[in-house]
Amino acid sequence: MLYSWIRKRHAHIQAFVAVTSAMRKNARWSGMNVNGLNMGGLGMSMGLRQGQANAKESHARNQENPLMEGFTNLREYLGTVEDVSDLDALLLLNPFLEVIRSGNTTGPIAGTALGSIEKFLHYGIVGLQNPSIAFAMNALSSAATHCKFEASDAASDELVLLRMLQVLQMALTSECGQVLSDEAVCEMMETGLSMCCQMRLSEMLRRSAEHVMINMVISIFERLKTLEDEWVYIESPNDAIKPADKDDQKNISTAPHMSTPRPTPSPPIRTDDEKAPQNAAPADTTEMVERDNSDDTDSAAKVAAGDQQNDDQGEKGDNAEEPTPLRPYGLPAIRELLRVLISLLNPHEHKHTDSMRLMALSILNVAFEVGGKSISRFETLRVLVADEFCKYLFQLAKTDAMPLLTLTLRVISTVIDTMRPHLKLQQELFLFFLIERLGAGSRSMKIDVDEDGAVTIVTGKDTVEGRNIKGHVEVRSASPRPGKNYGADYAVVTPEVRELLLECLLQCARIPTFMVDLWFNYDCDLSCGDLFEEIIQFLSKNSFPDPQGFTGFDSHTLCLDTLLMFIDQMVERITAYDNNTSSLSALTPPSVLLERKSRKRIVLEGATLFNENPKNGIQYLSENGIIVPDENGSTVESLAQFLKSTQQLNKKMLGEYLGKPDNLPLLQVFMRQFEFAGKRMDECLRIVLETFRLPGESQQIMRVTDTFAEVFCEAGAPEIANAESGQVLAYSIILLNTDQHNPQVRRRMTLDDYYRNLRGVNDGKDFPKDYLKSIYEAIKHDEIVMPEEHEGRVGFNYGWKQLLQRSKSAGPFVVCDTPAYDKDIFQLVWKPALAAIAYAFDSAQDDATLQKAISGFHQCALLASHFKLYEVFDAIVVNLATMTGLLEETNSHNVVPDPIVDVAGQQYVVSHLAIRFGRNYKGQLAAVVAFAVVTRHGNSMRKGWKKILEIIRNLFINSLLPGSMLQVEDFLSGTTSIPLKPKTPPPSKQQNRRDGSLLSTLSSYLLSPYSNDEAYRSDPTEEEVESTMCAVDCVTACKLEEMFTDMSSLELEPLKSLVTAVQEVGYDAKVFEEAKGNIQYNPVTVLFLEFMVTIAVRNQDRIEFVWPCAVDYIFGILKHADKQSVLVVERTVVALLRLCICFSGRENMQDDILKCLKILRDFPPAVTLAVAEQMMAGIYSLSNANSENLNNLEFVDTILEIKQKVASAM
Repeated sequence: MLYSWIRKRHAHIQAFVAVTSAMRKNARWSGMNVNGLNMGGLGMSMGLRQGQANAKESHARNQENPLMEGFTNLREYLGTVEDVSDLDALLLLNPFLEVIRSGNTTGPIAGTALGSIEKFLHYGIVGLQNPSIAFAMNALSSAATHCKFEASDAASDELVLLRMLQVLQMALTSECGQVLSDEAVCEMMETGLSMCCQMRLSEMLRRSAEHVMINMVISIFERLKTLEDEWVYIESPNDAIKPADKDDQKNISTAPHMSTPRPTPSPPIRTDDEKAPQNAAPADTTEMVERDNSDDTDSAAKVAAGDQQNDDQGEKGDNAEEPTPLRPYGLPAIRELLRVLISLLNPHEHKHTDSMRLMALSILNVAFEVGGKSISRFETLRVLVADEFCKYLFQLAKTDAMPLLTLTLRVISTVIDTMRPHLKLQQELFLFFLIERLGAGSRSMKIDVDEDGAVTIVTGKDTVEGRNIKGHVEVRSASPRPGKNYGADYAVVTPEVRELLLECLLQCARIPTFMVDLWFNYDCDLSCGDLFEEIIQFLSKNSFPDPQGFTGFDSHTLCLDTLLMFIDQMVERITAYDNNTSSLSALTPPSVLLERKSRKRIVLEGATLFNENPKNGIQYLSENGIIVPDENGSTVESLAQFLKSTQQLNKKMLGEYLGKPDNLPLLQVFMRQFEFAGKRMDECLRIVLETFRLPGESQQIMRVTDTFAEVFCEAGAPEIANAESGQVLAYSIILLNTDQHNPQVRRRMTLDDYYRNLRGVNDGKDFPKDYLKSIYEAIKHDEIVMPEEHEGRVGFNYGWKQLLQRSKSAGPFVVCDTPAYDKDIFQLVWKPALAAIAYAFDSAQDDATLQKAISGFHQCALLASHFKLYEVFDAIVVNLATMTGLLEETNSHNVVPDPIVDVAGQQYVVSHLAIRFGRNYKGQLAAVVAFAVVTRHGNSMRKGWKKILEIIRNLFINSLLPGSMLQVEDFLSGTTSIPLKPKTPPPSKQQNRRDGSLLSTLSSYLLSPYSNDEAYRSDPTEEEVESTMCAVDCVTACKLEEMFTDMSSLELEPLKSLVTAVQEVGYDAKVFEEAKGNIQYNPVTVLFLEFMVTIAVRNQDRIEFVWPCAVDYIFGILKHADKQSVLVVERTVVALLRLCICFSGRENMQDDILKCLKILRDFPPAVTLAVAEQMMAGIYSLSNANSENLNNLEFVDTILEIKQKVASAM
């Protein structure tokens, strides 16, 4: 400890030696020595007499060197200190602070003193453990912010100012900074802001000052996280309410004040002959850090200095007052700093330059990044942010200056990210502003999905004209719209500005719950616009490149990414919560929100009708339960409430309707909905006239003002004698407003004129002059703005005032971190999202975009399956199936067969479809995705099965299906494959009898697709063979076998849909009915026959649902057995007998099996002969499997009849 103190005392001595050495280099202190000060005192204490000459010399020396004397005293004091923790911080710093603020030193001297103080703080020599640390730190703040020195060259002076900034930063950001007072912090920040705004300073120094300000702001707003007590803001000490409880007194204090910095022009060019004054700091470097209010800022130093003198002299009396403890800075200083920074953003303050606004925005952005969530905890700070800050930000967002716009949008994004629960209507206004400006001049688009699930997109006039249809509801009409034609100024948006605006919108959308919050807080709120639907519509519309739009950057890619991010957020929520609905308990149920949304649509529709014809609108609202009668059967109360609360009503139409004589009872009830108690008449009239526009006729105006005055007087107004007097005063206020603000009035009414006009009308007396003066001044300085009457700045201010008023009753902004609403939201989003994803997939030029689209398909399919939205899932599958290119017409009916090639010992058919599919890279990807989705979420598919089976059909007839899917059971040969074409026509009946072969008719066909004696197309090229192999590999990657592996896992509804699709794709019954001659062999019929049997066999526990479809398919073929190809009939007989064998053990199936046998019995002889061998083998297997029913005479008789018929046919 002793060694540490010795080292630190050595550092002290080095510090003041450095300062005094720098001082001695100056002519004023040259020849002076610290030891030569205060000589003569020792002799007097020993009884010696001091000569007059020596006394004068000593006195002059002491007077000329008070700064040097301070260091002498410090050296003596250090000799008495034994431990560094006992070191009085104020005594240590005071000599250095005197040098800094003296004004008689040069820049190098002041810079050396500042450097010494910085070392004390950096090395920990001055710390919280030192006595008087609070007074010392505040004295340091005061001295540094009032630093003065003689001018030299500009570069050297700026180095001193830079050192001063470093000291301020160290003082605030070190651990000792927490004892600074609110006034000290405000002074320090004011100094830094002033230096940032002085154009006389070099760019380097101004940038350094801004960097220091940012570091100081970080420290200040980090402190905000630890503050707990709210602070009561008062303008002056006289306004403070003295609480009885001392504990409450600490939260009430006078607000510190910071002056808003103002820029100075660039320094004039000075010739070499012109010299700066030697006795003052240079105007171009240090003027900005001098202060006139030194009495206030030096209070801490003076108190401490007085304390020090009393200790030295030992004269401190018992009645002496203790110095007032300094309160550490907190909310007062933070609020004042925030206020000043916000004031710099005022776009209508011409003294503030764009460079000042950029500086303020940079600092504010850091402040909200560090303490945005903490700012929202304190009402005094929230008010600043919600009003002036957001107002200025939104006005700056209209600029086209790129640097200013870039930083403005960044700050807005930060504020929304950190404080959006407290900025509900402000956020709505800004997002609608973004959409309006981004959507200016863009095309209209409508997206629809037909019954088959195909997405259709309609662009152009068809969608624009729809907005003008009578009764059309503008969903955006519920949003705040400050000023008329708010978006009309944005007809042209440059690509650069568009990119910035779009990036800002996407930055907001990156908040995980952003979209859900929009839907919950705005779309389901009657007083707000359908913000969620607007953004989704904008994103989906702009996901498609506009040929006539901007080409400077890929805006459609950014919009697509945002849509996909929203889809991904929903997937993450349902995955994280995993059907856990506990988070919904504290939130509004989805059914309630949907009901609100439905009611909102009715109200908007009614408002639209009211604006066209009030009678029709009221009738519509009454029919739909919005306007309801009370217990007396009157609808006046309900109608008045609707008229006051519905902002979408045309203000002019509403005023004319209320002013009609027949509606006087309604007008009275309407007026009584306002709260007039305790307010001045002009204030109440201003509130009323914000809801509707005064009608044009004088009688209607009088009727409205008279009713207003009556209701106002009912609330109690001691300044007004009666209702008649109130009517006169109300009308006079309207006239005064017109007189003061109508540009056509040349001579304005004075206050005396106003007094004179109202003389003796208050029931024969005069109104109180103070009351009239308050009315006159309020109207003169703040016009009563009629709704929809002004635009531009006045209109914006009027709209902003309305927004703030609505904020009080808008309700809280709820953050919805729950999947409870995702189903309803997904139902609104899936059409535009699917269209955008499909387009991105179709137009992609790189794998990255393809991967995004594929992920989008998978996630949409997952959501549709999770929410059991089968229509959505079908649409996804249909779109994927269409993009494969495998639904198109094939070459199955070509006369010339496709060539067969041998590759690695395997034979492959090179068909046109195989070649085309092998060349279609995106089609192959779509096929893989489609079958993966179906395999994983098969239970969610309904109509989509038909498209999937059509793809399988086309793959089959082009020999692209895996061989395992073509294997079928046979009673004679065990297993065989389904041939595409027969080798030769079936032999005659006589030939069959002669050779007596037991081989089945199926054995007369080759297992390969074609016979060897047929002519083929020309040999394929190497490229066509390679394309065919690509197609084969893609089919392998689709894993078609897995889709049919376990049909028993399908639920009942998708299973019914599957077997229905098999019936539709397998064959067309109408073709069979209309066939005149023999029906050509169709291998597809056989393929789906086998699929049907497989489905039935693998769903034995649900055979009662599958059996009717299976036998219908089989009976439909066998009904025309005499026309069918022998192979088709034979495979159908085998399939039928396999089904009978499989279910022969079921007692409840015996009648169905007997019916099947009778179908076989009734075959024509030619058909019986053709399928005799397979039929007899099947009958034999059935008899063995159904041995228990051999005692059933009908069953036995049917079997015998079949055998006899076969024998006779042979």
